[in-house]
Amino acid sequence: MLLWTFSLCAFTQNVTIGGTVPDVNGEPLIGVTVKVQGTTIGTITDADGIFNLINIPSITRLDYSLT
Repeated sequence: MLLWTFSLCAFTQNVTIGGTVPDVNGEPLIGVTVKVQGTTIGTITDADGIFNLINIPSITRLDYSLT
């Protein structure tokens, strides 16, 4: 029973994901919406094109769109 509980905790861990969204020339894009696919969790890139999503499911896909 203890091993089963531990394995469930391992699958439900949350993580922080961050990065930079560049354009085709490698320049950072400002104001790009980055969302966790299938949810309302998201953020917008800052003046350096950087985003951080905190405490999201470890198995996730991201969607990007210009705002």
